[in-house]
Amino acid sequence: MSKFHNLSGERKLQLLVLCDRQGHPLGTATRQECHQGEGKTHLAFIAFIVNSRKEILLTQRGRYKSLWPLYWDASTISHILPGETVEQAANRRGKEELGVDAQFQKIGSFFYTAKYLNRAENEYCYVLITKTDTAIDPNPKEIAQYKMITINNLKQDIKLHPNKYTPWLRIALNKI
Repeated sequence: MSKFHNLSGERKLQLLVLCDRQGHPLGTATRQECHQGEGKTHLAFIAFIVNSRKEILLTQRGRYKSLWPLYWDASTISHILPGETVEQAANRRGKEELGVDAQFQKIGSFFYTAKYLNRAENEYCYVLITKTDTAIDPNPKEIAQYKMITINNLKQDIKLHPNKYTPWLRIALNKI
């Protein structure tokens, strides 16, 4: 297991970057504050790892995630922390979640909100991509399982079984 795997994304007091619906930073608030009730709009990202066969690495969120546990998601997903760029955030979480040191490129963004029980996501979300065949070493605190899938097969499965996938994944697929 990689040295990055002692880190988990579920740090309630971690400071996140608040923003408006266009992604302009406005200050900070804790992760817990950002996800309570309707949530506070904050910066996030969703990143896709694509291999040479043009398959996407999908991850199933860990069972102890506070939002959408065991739902299928992109390769790595998280928040942009104060003082880091979106690319640095994707690289950080690629290491922490997958043991992968890859250079992600920004390809789009979107604003969305989604409710989960008494919590919510309220995010300006950047979409990133990298192409690599590097082997992964998934963090079991973050990822229950993973698989490779073509974009077309993923889109077909989302049509048949939308509730297996996170809401932000369903939106982000339109950007790649």
